[in-house]
Amino acid sequence: MTTETQLKHAIRRAAGNPARDMRIVLTAPERLEQGDYATSIAMQLAKAAGRPPMELAEEIAKRLENDADMSEAIDRVEVAAPGFINIFLVDEWFANAALVAASDPEAFLAQAEAEKAQKVQVEFISANPTGPLTLHNGRGGFLGDAIARVLDVAGHEVTREYYVNDAGEQVKKLGASVMAVWGVDAGYDTEDHYQGDYVEDLAKQLVHLQPKEGELNDEEIKNLLLAVTREASKLMLKSIKHTVTREAHIPMDVWFSEKSLTKSATTETIKALKRKNLVEEREGALWLKLTTLGDEHEKDRVVVKSNGEPAYVLPDIAYHYDKFVTRKFERVIDIFGADHQGHAKVLGAALPALGLPKPEFILMQLVKLIEDGKEVRMSKRTGRFIVLEELLEMVGSDVARWFFIERTPNTHMTFDLTLAKDTSEKNPVFYVQYAHARCASILRKALEDERMNEGGVAIRCSLGHPAERELAKKLSQMPELVSRISESLEVHQLT
Repeated sequence: MTTETQLKHAIRRAAGNPARDMRIVLTAPERLEQGDYATSIAMQLAKAAGRPPMELAEEIAKRLENDADMSEAIDRVEVAAPGFINIFLVDEWFANAALVAASDPEAFLAQAEAEKAQKVQVEFISANPTGPLTLHNGRGGFLGDAIARVLDVAGHEVTREYYVNDAGEQVKKLGASVMAVWGVDAGYDTEDHYQGDYVEDLAKQLVHLQPKEGELNDEEIKNLLLAVTREASKLMLKSIKHTVTREAHIPMDVWFSEKSLTKSATTETIKALKRKNLVEEREGALWLKLTTLGDEHEKDRVVVKSNGEPAYVLPDIAYHYDKFVTRKFERVIDIFGADHQGHAKVLGAALPALGLPKPEFILMQLVKLIEDGKEVRMSKRTGRFIVLEELLEMVGSDVARWFFIERTPNTHMTFDLTLAKDTSEKNPVFYVQYAHARCASILRKALEDERMNEGGVAIRCSLGHPAERELAKKLSQMPELVSRISESLEVHQLT
């Protein structure tokens, strides 16, 4: 149990055990004279109690100072206008936390474990296998991995998942783009073709499928498109997997193919929608009645087209039905691009209407790459924009990871390539790595000291200087930080 959790329990006791739904707010003030922790509980309770906040604060502070369970931790408790309670902890409390962190890091971080471990799925990246991963995909990739790592440390059973959109028109356009390199028209407009060196590379790798000279009939073109689409998307997915796992060092537990959503899975989803009266037939198609689910939905959406083909939204509802019903995830976190806001809205309405939990959606804004103050756009591999693999070649995965997660995902991001390549303290990644190297050097030299090795190495902690106390205090808050992030998912707080 973290220090913050123990203090919250003690504050609740001192406040007379208010209703469980009352949130105990505890902060770590910046100024030393305001204590190590502060709470506004007296101001929260004053109105209902019909008493002045300061008077109530004095009473709670006295009880808190005499709390038997926290007697070894609390040095003193003070009250400040208009009703804040400032809590000062003894130095030994932070010294002991530092000792545990140094001698048994796993036990130290285990304090962050949630009271109830959950089965959690984090779905991220999930780009179509139609081209190299973009910087935007990289932002979502490192964010998703950081979230998964925090949840894992917090004791949850975590699955990292990539949803592979390997069905539908976007993938067929990749096949058509490869065929266009061979001079074969698959029936798509030229502006729908994917551009860049990678398409020509695919055409070379699939040259064994290239038809011999001569006219192809419609049936032959259709069959060729299916074969090229299948093989090109396989090669693209292989390249994506290499970038994710080998270049970005992001482990992925499941690569879930949209094709694996069998007809029975979508049929079951349609049956569930019909049972809840959430769909109706109209103009030969099946419509999801979104307008009945809230004023924020201005129109209904097609789930099955008039030709019997599933519309874009149906596989995604079926996929989430599989997450919650078949695989029984208790918490689902979806990391989408900002352009998927409307889609998240549809899922956020349809799933609860089916009696399923609502996923937690994180919508990421776009990334702009600059170097020497100018935007960098051109890429040989795509013909248009720099891709993730190129960025990783330039700065490495450590730098990319830091830069991508140090900003909240709901803000537009400018990735400064000049700063990322810098090896001075201006670069936060270099600064942190340099500090780590210095710490490692100090520890190594200490272990070489004969006086330290007499009778085995003894780890000691004394807080004789204010800076030492501040360091130990900051270190002691790490489990609390992990615990908070496991709920809020705000991993930028780590950097």
